[in-house]
Amino acid sequence: MINFVMSNPRNPQKATLTTVGAMKHPDGMEIDLRYLSEEKTRHGRRVVYARLKGKRIRLKHPVSSPEFLDEYRAAVKALFAGVEENAAKAGKQDVRVPFAPKTLGWLIERYFTESTKYLTMDPLGRKRRRKILEEVKREHGHKPMVIPGENIAKGVAKRSAIPGNANEWLKSLKALYTWAVSIKIIEVSPAAGLGKIKTESEGFYTWTVDDIRTYVKRHPIGTMPYLACMQLLFTGLRRSDAVKFGRQHARSGKVNFKTSKTGADLITEMPWPLVDAIEAMPDTDQLPYLLTAYGKPFASGAAFGNWFKDRCREAGLPDCSPHGLRKGGATICSENGGSEVELEAMYGWANNRQSGVYTKKARALILATKGFQRIAQTLVAEKILTEPGERRQHSRVAP
Repeated sequence: MINFVMSNPRNPQKATLTTVGAMKHPDGMEIDLRYLSEEKTRHGRRVVYARLKGKRIRLKHPVSSPEFLDEYRAAVKALFAGVEENAAKAGKQDVRVPFAPKTLGWLIERYFTESTKYLTMDPLGRKRRRKILEEVKREHGHKPMVIPGENIAKGVAKRSAIPGNANEWLKSLKALYTWAVSIKIIEVSPAAGLGKIKTESEGFYTWTVDDIRTYVKRHPIGTMPYLACMQLLFTGLRRSDAVKFGRQHARSGKVNFKTSKTGADLITEMPWPLVDAIEAMPDTDQLPYLLTAYGKPFASGAAFGNWFKDRCREAGLPDCSPHGLRKGGATICSENGGSEVELEAMYGWANNRQSGVYTKKARALILATKGFQRIAQTLVAEKILTEPGERRQHSRVAP
């Protein structure tokens, strides 16, 4: 039996108690009782409720029964779902749901604050991981923390229409449980042995030389779409980094940029097609080179990616994308004699055979510069670009 102490003796008809303890559930879980309250009716009858932020749900089972604990847990979950829905409508964020120890929500919250691998992920990866696990927490947070392996497999199958999303979901759960095993919260990961969905897709469509010709014919030099194409092609940056790349990264005719996803350094001489594209644009006081129609930096890599895809569609290239152009540049370089080490320097691909710490940057400068020159030479040969005249100073810094 739960012993209640009235917290409002002046008004016993409406006196309530919010307990701060926990009651053991028959299945081994502890149930947080802080949202439990009672009232006395005018007939002196005691009635028990789950209460939260002025909302309440009456509990019908006797407080000493196992059924009562299940009923209370379900009621609290329903109350918080209502609070979250109202907060979402009001535009509010970070509504915290209480999770008892050894529940899935409790495990996920600990992972967010204690997993060093999660905390040191690149910002985009961490944001993606958190979004997935927050959804899991919202739907299943009050359940036991170990999801049966067969249920995880069903979750992957449920998302299989988009294999990439299904694999990312599985990867997030594997990371959660691998961490839990590492700190001995659980003994075995229920996701161990589950494999990702294999696809025959090669991913993003790879641009061809003809695609580049079609694009620049629709978006000639002197336009922002042309500058975007040249910047992506001659830096190899992902869209999330492309929106940050600017004048502060081009000094003394050289590019020096640290990528956000892998932390790799892009070090190269400023490719002359990119210099041409920058100099053909109107002067601006903004640092990034890529700007919206309003002359402001793009809000995010995703916003830029959507804008760039629209420009591709305008050119009749519906399958083309920023990442596909990165792949296209790598293909052009390799098909024209580019070596593996050149491509590694150009695109920041990891390789254990790289030069030592003291020679790595110097070698990267030479290799990346040579690789981007191969792309430029190919586009000149295809009459897509016009090679600069003798008066051009290749080391000129863009304004």
